[in-house]
Amino acid sequence: MTRQERAVRTREALIEAAADLFDRDGQEVTSLAAVTAKAQVSAGALYFHFATKADLADAVTRTALSRLRQITGAPAPTPADTNGHATGNGSGSGSGNENEGGDGSRNGGGGGSGWGGDARTQAARGVRGERAAAPPARGPAAAAGGPRGDRVGEVQQLIDTTHVLVRGLADDVVLRAGFALDRSGGQRPARERPVGEGPAGRAAGKGGTGGERPGRWPEVGGSLRGVWSGWVHETLAAAGTRGALAPGVSPGDAAAVVVAATVGFEVLGAQDPLWLAPHRLTRFWTLLLPALVPLPAREALHPDGSPAAH
Repeated sequence: MTRQERAVRTREALIEAAADLFDRDGQEVTSLAAVTAKAQVSAGALYFHFATKADLADAVTRTALSRLRQITGAPAPTPADTNGHATGNGSGSGSGNENEGGDGSRNGGGGGSGWGGDARTQAARGVRGERAAAPPARGPAAAAGGPRGDRVGEVQQLIDTTHVLVRGLADDVVLRAGFALDRSGGQRPARERPVGEGPAGRAAGKGGTGGERPGRWPEVGGSLRGVWSGWVHETLAAAGTRGALAPGVSPGDAAAVVVAATVGFEVLGAQDPLWLAPHRLTRFWTLLLPALVPLPAREALHPDGSPAAH
């Protein structure tokens, strides 16, 4: 193993250990000594990569954000979106030990820690005996319900992606810890734009926001909730444009319901993993779909997720 490979593995181990301790005990009470002990690395190795606990927490959040983008297929932010907060600054510290020197990865974001289940979530996963799923390279349901241009494609894609997200929250401690840090204000707020308006300023089509009171929703490229909210709004705006939503349904209102529900599952699941059980989300979609999608199209939808999502 080269020195560069050892440095990458050490950094990933530190992020994974910190996420596990933040998830279990909270960021405030977790000490850097506890992180190094759990990761089985030296204090020098930790300080080579992260100068402070805040830097380590930021790396956890950014790794979680990278995994969320894998789930949704959302693009990474441009330099303008991040206001200079690059994913990694590439400035290796000279203070590290001989196993860490010269890797140029200090305080970088992303991280490559693997997706795996943890013991905390066995109760949730055991309801249907589902296995942990690796994150897809793109959105998990791009092919579900037909091509993206299909009338029910966006809605099934949304259903499937919520299932992959909730399964990720149950199985992946880094994703879960990232959302918790985001909830506590550990990530800067995202920029906002009007409800129903896409990245290029396009308005929602059929069933759009015309006549509604102006609202705002986060620009893709900030907090985890901002990325998630933005992706849900984009997906339902596309569904509205294609006429896939029931008459009179506003994509903005529908997105607000879906975002509120899924964020609620995340918050409640942090205290009781049964909230992240698949049947809870399936029941939510079973109740929502009759109001969201007209009957002919609804018959082709899978509230428990299409085969592409499992």
